[in-house]
Amino acid sequence: MPSPPRLSVVVPAFENAAELDVTLGSLARQTMPPGEFEVVVADDGSAAPLAPVVDKYADRIDVRCVRDERNRGRSANRNAGAAHARAAVLVFLDSDTVAHPDLIRRHWAFHASRAGRPGVLLGRRLDCDWAAGDALRRGEIPAAPLVDHYRGDPRDAHCSLPQHWQDFRRAPWLLGFTHNASVDRATFLAAGGFDETMVKWGLEDNEMFYRVFHHHGGPPDLFEVDRDAVAYHLPHYRRTGELLGTMDNLRYVARKHPRYEFEAMHSQGTLGQVMGRVRLYGDAVAACRREGLGRPDHLPAPLRETLAAGSALAIGFGVAKLPLGPGSYTFDHDAPLGETNWHRVGLMLHDFKAGQFDVLVNVDLWRFLLPEDLSLHLTKGLRKADRIDLVASRTALDPASLLPLPFVTDLPYLADLLHPSLKVELAQYPQVTVLSVR
Repeated sequence: MPSPPRLSVVVPAFENAAELDVTLGSLARQTMPPGEFEVVVADDGSAAPLAPVVDKYADRIDVRCVRDERNRGRSANRNAGAAHARAAVLVFLDSDTVAHPDLIRRHWAFHASRAGRPGVLLGRRLDCDWAAGDALRRGEIPAAPLVDHYRGDPRDAHCSLPQHWQDFRRAPWLLGFTHNASVDRATFLAAGGFDETMVKWGLEDNEMFYRVFHHHGGPPDLFEVDRDAVAYHLPHYRRTGELLGTMDNLRYVARKHPRYEFEAMHSQGTLGQVMGRVRLYGDAVAACRREGLGRPDHLPAPLRETLAAGSALAIGFGVAKLPLGPGSYTFDHDAPLGETNWHRVGLMLHDFKAGQFDVLVNVDLWRFLLPEDLSLHLTKGLRKADRIDLVASRTALDPASLLPLPFVTDLPYLADLLHPSLKVELAQYPQVTVLSVR
């Protein structure tokens, strides 16, 4: 019985025979010997079956087509292809993505170097226009002017600063696009593959790699980026509605994983800046806990009475133990995740209806928000609650000791900033100061 291939290249496809033909042609020109990898094309119910395109290459590479008679969506289609793969390493390559001749060898070199340890390699995919597309269809590698920085991998521009690549170690899944990526099959299966609930375009790969990252405990060396593992994205037509579907997927994913990592995607910024927020707010939660901040122990009696009497959203450490009125929710990072308790910091509040709460109380965690994110927290919060109480515990903590984390200490100054736009009250109590905003 022949040995299994070293890698399985999974190519999801739907209604794009012309692009698939170019992609398979590039896989037939790899520097890695054709007997060492296989290609599994997953046809997601195309009206005209894609098997004839696949069969053209059967005498040059180990390739086969698996077909579903109905269109089930991007996640289910990738899972179907992976289910038929025989190798211990899965390479995901989109059917409109053309492989550089050395691409598959580079994916194999990465996994072989790990001596059996799990890992994910993210390659680059350079966007092409018409001229580069013509070259690719002729079987040529596009010359540099055809894929210059204006047409390159969008992630390059998003992560242009050195600190972005430091932040990558904390949130690599944000760059985890499966148009050119590989993962050991054992990890893929253990993490549960792609979430087949997600049928619209976008984030299904990020969400899967998020689970991969946390399945192994978030080690900083699990993911790597190989800038020389290059593929080329053929020009194609995309319906506007597909892009809009990303927002629906973001809302779904943020509810599935109600933590600050996906909440950070609701802040404006590049992917690099979002990775920075994931790092920053993860460190902020840890710092808040370490310094004994965020505790509701010294909340003044009037505020406790308000929390107990009506519906509230309370943010902090231990707030889930407070007497809260019916319909209340908490973002309590010391309590387990549950239906009414999430591990967010307050940037993403779309799950709640307008005017759902009588009060939103944030104990100290708000002090770690970037200025633009504090504005976002207040703007969104006042759509959901009649009043926001920003509670600041008294502390002798030197903000310089927290850098690079931000930390608000001058509440009168903040009150002055907010006063032209909002109704602001500043109240002093023995152990806390409360800045109330309406």
